[in-house]
Amino acid sequence: MERNTNTENKYQHGTVTNFSDWFQREYFKRRKKNESYSIRAFAKYLGLDAATVSQLFSGKRRPSIKFVNKLFLSLEVTPKERELILKSFSKKNESPVEKENQKYQMIALDSFKIISDWYHYAILELISISDFKFDYLWIANQLNISVPEARKAVERLLRQELVEEKNGTLVKTNDFITNYEEGLTNSALKQLQRHILEKALEAIDLVPSEEKDITSMTMAIDESKLPEAKKLIKKFRRQMCDYLEEGHQTRVFNLAIQLYPISKKNKKQETL
Repeated sequence: MERNTNTENKYQHGTVTNFSDWFQREYFKRRKKNESYSIRAFAKYLGLDAATVSQLFSGKRRPSIKFVNKLFLSLEVTPKERELILKSFSKKNESPVEKENQKYQMIALDSFKIISDWYHYAILELISISDFKFDYLWIANQLNISVPEARKAVERLLRQELVEEKNGTLVKTNDFITNYEEGLTNSALKQLQRHILEKALEAIDLVPSEEKDITSMTMAIDESKLPEAKKLIKKFRRQMCDYLEEGHQTRVFNLAIQLYPISKKNKKQETL
């Protein structure tokens, strides 16, 4: 699970340039008017099933141009957006970064506010371990939270359609979800990051050294390289996630990376 910031702005403002962003924007526009509006309701309106809509959101299912043109008749699209969306279906115009981003389902800001406590994402990942039990007491014991917290968290995840109940257990509706949006932040994200850092502080004293890697590096840098550095950190996060999740999943871990200034800007920088 990748976390960052306000995705709503991406869908509420400006021109979108690819199918996934446009399709999610149309859903979020309806959800903004009615917070109880679900993916299932959106799918019914379009004559599709909820699973198909989720796969289209995440990029797991790549629609045909004929299918997209049919959706254009049911949803709002400007002539410019139509042109850019259809152009994005050319593999020649699709960068490796765009291909990577397509597999991630974006979480709307209003949804993120509801599930900003750290244990919601821990439960999402706990579902993947081999001995997962859909039992609130078991979940609570695994994450060291209360049973009511575990119950309410699962109920919220179900309402947000990030999980569903099948054959007496929970399954994720998408393996890759994110609220990452470059350069934006919000109070819910700040709360989540505080929780992540608090868990890291606890781990300093409570977790054995062989089960953690808490290190840091202090360096004098060229600030003009920060935008590219942030891209490299994002790439590293996702590569590390792919590496660690491959195989027999037995436990949930957090990976937190911090890069921030500890010295003040000099006067010359402030006048630039």
